[in-house]
Amino acid sequence: MNSKVTIVILAAGSSSRMGKIKQLLPWKDSTLLEHTIKIAKSSKANQLIVILGSNARLIKETIKIKTNNVIFLENTEWKSGMGTSISCGVNYLLDHNNDTDAVLILLADQALIDTEYLDEIIGIYSNSKIELIGSRYGDKIGVPALFKRTYFTDLQKLDGDNGAQLILNKCGDKVHVLNPLEKIYDVDTLEDYNNLLKMSND
Repeated sequence: MNSKVTIVILAAGSSSRMGKIKQLLPWKDSTLLEHTIKIAKSSKANQLIVILGSNARLIKETIKIKTNNVIFLENTEWKSGMGTSISCGVNYLLDHNNDTDAVLILLADQALIDTEYLDEIIGIYSNSKIELIGSRYGDKIGVPALFKRTYFTDLQKLDGDNGAQLILNKCGDKVHVLNPLEKIYDVDTLEDYNNLLKMSND
């Protein structure tokens, strides 16, 4: 970790469509959340924050990998939606006056995202004047997405189910869009998870 970018992993949801604790589903040699933490820790980001909510204590107690340099925050408003988890992470950064000048938002269930892709985003930001970077999937632009500190106030105001995509859509041409192709795959249902396992075995 050697940049001024903080990665914020959103892992607060209750996985209501899954019927199981999604963050703890087996993946590779650990779980979906542990895997995401591993790839984020291996990136060039200078700090890592994990936002927990539903089942926070159980999830944290289940993590077996070393979590030194990982900050766990509990979003008590998680039931209100993803936007509150983003604002929770940004509020922490602003309250602690650290030197982070950009935040990279990542979902805990994007199992196919790798360190290489995160470093590509961080590299583009570090070597240019680009302030917004988003990932394309289908006709949408969403996370993983990077926001320069200029946009922290906008991120603070997010609530409910309004996530980072809201700001990316509003900013239009200001967003540098990357196409991660097959690396974007969200696991929302048990069917999604079973398909993910099948893909990894092909």
